[in-house]
Amino acid sequence: MRLAFLVLFLLLAFGQRLASPEEVARSQVIKKALPAVVRVQGSPTAPGEDQVVGTGFFVSPFRVVTNYHVVQGVADLTVRLVDGRTFPAEVFAVDPGIDLALLTVRGVQAPGVLGFSKATTASLPLGMGVVVVGFPYGQGPLASYGILSGIGPLEVPTPDPSVGAEVGEYLFTDAPLTVGNSGSPLLNLQGEVIGVVADVVGGPSGVGGIGVAIPGELAAQSVQDLERFGIPQRGWLGASLVSLDELPPVLLRAVGLTTAQGAMVDRVEPGGPAARAGLRGASRDAQGRLLSLGDVILAVNGRVVKDKAEVVQQIARYRPGDRVRLTLWREGRRLEVTLTLVARPRR
Repeated sequence: MRLAFLVLFLLLAFGQRLASPEEVARSQVIKKALPAVVRVQGSPTAPGEDQVVGTGFFVSPFRVVTNYHVVQGVADLTVRLVDGRTFPAEVFAVDPGIDLALLTVRGVQAPGVLGFSKATTASLPLGMGVVVVGFPYGQGPLASYGILSGIGPLEVPTPDPSVGAEVGEYLFTDAPLTVGNSGSPLLNLQGEVIGVVADVVGGPSGVGGIGVAIPGELAAQSVQDLERFGIPQRGWLGASLVSLDELPPVLLRAVGLTTAQGAMVDRVEPGGPAARAGLRGASRDAQGRLLSLGDVILAVNGRVVKDKAEVVQQIARYRPGDRVRLTLWREGRRLEVTLTLVARPRR
């Protein structure tokens, strides 16, 4: 008995020298995540394009979270589990505004489920360790490790600016990521999802690049909304916008504007919050040329906005039923208008 105890003690002591507490935690996170992570695959509906491969993860027995851009325009969706078995899947609901999609998997119950962290994005400390488990290039599942490098807006252009347009701040990580990692869970060392990988910026195929993830609190809210309502429940303005820096300076000066910060209301959708609040759109001729400016949004609830992206992001912070105050420039004078947000219509 004493000999067995001595052997166990030596093994534990030797093991502790081999692995730091962080390495042990990291290994446990990967072990827990592997059964929940799946490869998402499908065939593009457009001819001549390659097969689409991404990553997803189970958040309930039959639901998988992935990116909207992974399943956009894709047919014959399947998910492959860590043990190699493949099952059909279909899109349950989508949230293009934050580049998220929720899939239903048929024929199997999740062998593992991941949960979202309760931490707010603002409370996440820079430099914290993070783990990503996914299918880079369709291989895997493979894990990578890094730190939370930063939190902030995405400044580089994306292939489709409308996808992810409502994400005000992203999580950035130096964990190695590449093609196929889209939809991977970004995990803390407690095994909780703090983000959903959406992109890699800089460097060929992510070499030397920075990973970009949708904040977990935003993704968790979207999943709850999609499950309950089938559509996102973030604030919706009901108007198309044009950034002031896209307009001729002479037009801005003509209405007394001395700054190119803000966004012009171009078209107001009938029955939407903007229309109900009396916002005015631009006037254009039959060829679409601008004849006169619409209302210019300068601030949302007192927060100055620099362009149309910031207006969309600020409005998206609120929920249907919330009242939002807009600071406008109309016909040479500043005024304030309050509108009540509603749920966006189904498309």
